[in-house]
Amino acid sequence: MKTTLLFILSILISTSVSSQVVAGQIDDFENGTAQSWEEGGGSSSSPNPPVNISTGGPNGANDNFLRNVSSGGFGAGSKMIMFNQNQWTGNYTGQSIVAIKFKAKATTNSLNLRIAFDGTGGRICTTNAFTITSGSPWTDVTIPISASDFTLVGGTNISQTLQNVNTMRILSSSSPAWEGAAISATLDIDVIEASTTLSLDNFQLNEIIISPNPANTLIQLKKPSNSNLSINSVVVFDLLGKQVYTSKVLESLIDVSKWSKGMYILKISANNFSKTIRFLKQ
Repeated sequence: MKTTLLFILSILISTSVSSQVVAGQIDDFENGTAQSWEEGGGSSSSPNPPVNISTGGPNGANDNFLRNVSSGGFGAGSKMIMFNQNQWTGNYTGQSIVAIKFKAKATTNSLNLRIAFDGTGGRICTTNAFTITSGSPWTDVTIPISASDFTLVGGTNISQTLQNVNTMRILSSSSPAWEGAAISATLDIDVIEASTTLSLDNFQLNEIIISPNPANTLIQLKKPSNSNLSINSVVVFDLLGKQVYTSKVLESLIDVSKWSKGMYILKISANNFSKTIRFLKQ
């Protein structure tokens, strides 16, 4: 009996350890399953759970990927959210994981993708979104997940959550959130990776800041002194989604004196990366 109990215990321990996040791990969906990714109250109760598609991934024919559909409107399945409570739980800080990388494309509507975690310190979500434009080809996505990259969304301690995650979410929302926004869209995703490195372009993009913030006349965009970023666009939206400014270069100064008072979202795009920054016009 004692030997049997020890054997069972060893299996439980092994299973527990194997479900913890490990640096460099990848979900490539080549086993034909959703690899424990779910939606809503679980795949069995969601009207449109994530499904494994057997062909058409980033590598073309016979390359599996995961597809998640959101219906928009209200109720179960209306929001673009999928979560994992198995192999993506554990200590991200201890594993030196600084980014979640994956390949993605969107149809029907564009998506503002974020990573959200729940854990010991409560719920947190990445401050900046990565926008996937509807109809674009497979895109390389890098979302930094160091403590400074998160906003509390019901939690109390970002660092504690990163050290003991019990749920990981990939969701679409215009601002940091746990639930995300209702939207009719399809997200195709593949090669989800726990990365210990950031690309140089992505790192430099995240170093860009707005000063002053709040502002009433001019804002200055500051980038690293050694930056060689090739900026594709700088676009500013109000909170209703109306575009109020656009440029194909990173202007050092932007005149905001004639803009209405309120919150604005500035989106900077460079190569396959993007960063959004919120600022207040006084």
